[in-house]
Amino acid sequence: MIQLDELTEPLDEIFSTGDHILDQALGGGIRTGMLWEIVGESSAGKTQVALQLSLFVQNPPELGGISGSTCYLTTSAKLPTGRLKQIADSNSQLSPDCGLDHVHTISISTVPILQNILTNVLPSFIQQKASSHRPVKLVIIDALTELFHSSEKTSKTTLFDRSKDLNRIASALHTVAGTYNVAVVVINEVIDRFERGPAPSSSKDLVYSDKSRWFNTCNSVPGENTKEASLGLVWANQLNARIMLSKTGRRRYIDESELLLHQPQQQKKARVDGSSNSSGQQAQAPVNDDDAQQATLVRRLSVIFSSVAPSVSLDYIITHEGFRVLPDDSLLEELKAQSYGFANEESEEPAQIQNLSQNNATTLPEFTAPAQASQSQEESKEDEWDRYWEEEDEESKNVDWDALELSLTQAES
Repeated sequence: MIQLDELTEPLDEIFSTGDHILDQALGGGIRTGMLWEIVGESSAGKTQVALQLSLFVQNPPELGGISGSTCYLTTSAKLPTGRLKQIADSNSQLSPDCGLDHVHTISISTVPILQNILTNVLPSFIQQKASSHRPVKLVIIDALTELFHSSEKTSKTTLFDRSKDLNRIASALHTVAGTYNVAVVVINEVIDRFERGPAPSSSKDLVYSDKSRWFNTCNSVPGENTKEASLGLVWANQLNARIMLSKTGRRRYIDESELLLHQPQQQKKARVDGSSNSSGQQAQAPVNDDDAQQATLVRRLSVIFSSVAPSVSLDYIITHEGFRVLPDDSLLEELKAQSYGFANEESEEPAQIQNLSQNNATTLPEFTAPAQASQSQEESKEDEWDRYWEEEDEESKNVDWDALELSLTQAES
């Protein structure tokens, strides 16, 4: 038997997010074999982070990457290739051959199509690419919640169906992550969270609102706890790590020297001595809706839970180069106290290399969806399920639907 402290090589691969402070907060970076979730409200930067990851996974090991490619599954919108190319052109930490050519994309419109892609098309494609110089190492779904938006009235039956679909999707994702040693990143949305009254003193069980505050939301800054992750605790139980992005309403005047201060020495030298990228452009200022002279929008990232790192919160901004953390002394001290790595692992900062973008994104094998996806006959339900919908609840409007969905899943298991 091998003891954990005797391991000299990691069991899974880890690649950099493109920001070494965020890497420390996540336990070294994005780890393969795990199901990650990035959740947040609109315009918080979820897709920005996903695009950056799809590029940095392509970096060679000496630059913090794993020489992989990405399968990017979109639901409601097409892959933003313009923004992807902008990051590739602007970010000087990327290798010259990192670009759109190694981001394979396909559009998903329904849950049955997604299930077919995850169980049939995606595994076949990953195996096909396994022997190439760019094996698939990252799968992104942007965004899963879009597939569950429906005008149908919420009922016990619809919640049960959603619970089954989420469990099947999560099982397929874990199979892909574990079998092929890839990282899976799922984008999720948030819903408004309302405080409910305390549970009756006679109740011995935690109500849904008490449980959800540990897994679905966070409160590192005022107002952050007014939003919680969508899809309920059924989906939360399937995740290895959940990261929440929030808009704070705050602005700061950002000095380029402030961003360079805590970068690795090799990166600082490259940016100061020659801050132009491969296209001859100067270092880009933070992305703003206003004039460049105006203060920059500050957003908040919180690790709600993770199997490889403790919870932590930090400020960040979105620049033309991508995601950038705004470090502070308390954050740096907190991260410094955390230790990651293996027995003989040497920490080596990535070197600085100029980048060169590629032009066209390739696609996964075409998948033609049938005119109407056929659904298998619903499996017979056991007695413990039947009692939930044999009779309609006369006061259905007062039912805690999320808590009911959780209890149904627990009853099934």
